[in-house]
Amino acid sequence: MSYVSTKEILIRARKEKFVVGAFNAVDYTTIAAIVKAAKEKRSPVIVQTSQKIVQYFGYKILPEMIKSLTQDADVPVAMILDHGTDPGVIENCIKYGWSSVMIDASSYPFEKNIEITKKVVEMAHKRGVSVEGEIGRIGGKEEHVIVEENSTLLTDPEKAVEFQRKTGVDSLAVAIGTKHGLYGGNCELDFNRLGRIMELSDFPIVIHGCSDLPIEDTRRLVSYGPSKMNISTEIKHKYLDSYKSYIGENPDEYEPVKTIRFVENEVKKLVEKFIDIFKSSNKA
Repeated sequence: MSYVSTKEILIRARKEKFVVGAFNAVDYTTIAAIVKAAKEKRSPVIVQTSQKIVQYFGYKILPEMIKSLTQDADVPVAMILDHGTDPGVIENCIKYGWSSVMIDASSYPFEKNIEITKKVVEMAHKRGVSVEGEIGRIGGKEEHVIVEENSTLLTDPEKAVEFQRKTGVDSLAVAIGTKHGLYGGNCELDFNRLGRIMELSDFPIVIHGCSDLPIEDTRRLVSYGPSKMNISTEIKHKYLDSYKSYIGENPDEYEPVKTIRFVENEVKKLVEKFIDIFKSSNKA
């Protein structure tokens, strides 16, 4: 098993009570780090690409990078478009080889969100591509998606079940107080709300905004049984900070491969840390 959709690994994660980490990649180095961490830890993993990264690299090279890295992998690796809001980008990702896409229509009213999401599900499922939707509004900034604190909207558990039933999404991102970006020590999560969502649902639940959470909150989230948790900001910070660190400590080094290997290893160690926290080690 190597390149797969999110559906098959997330359903299993829910049944066996572990979390599949979804890590945002920005280039070949970060993709390689994520895949190598998965192989090292014998863990399923999801590589996420934002719309910005897709538009920068184009539709053909990103899935080819991942497929080439997973050719000899004996662990399941999925690829998902994160926070897809542009219909054209979503359609092309489905067409050119993403195994999964996320449609984020959470800024629309409930019924309109259902309408938009259902159309993406119908289009994606025809090609065997799984779909993640979102209900509620997750705060913070994730590239092109910006939700101010006064615009956040926590997920209604009953509405979450209705939404999945009416759209047919394979997994559903919910808002329970997490946010995109860094918390800076200020974090209030509604665990009772998440507990109710898990109680009512029988499909994979996704938690976004898991970077920079206090470790005790992260472990508590895992204990509730979501199938997927997203790490984006910490990956980006580790990526750039590693470059700065290596160059700062080796100002006369002009061999790029040494720098790239250092950065890849630092990102890989971060991914491995989360794989252990998510309890997905040896679940391949």
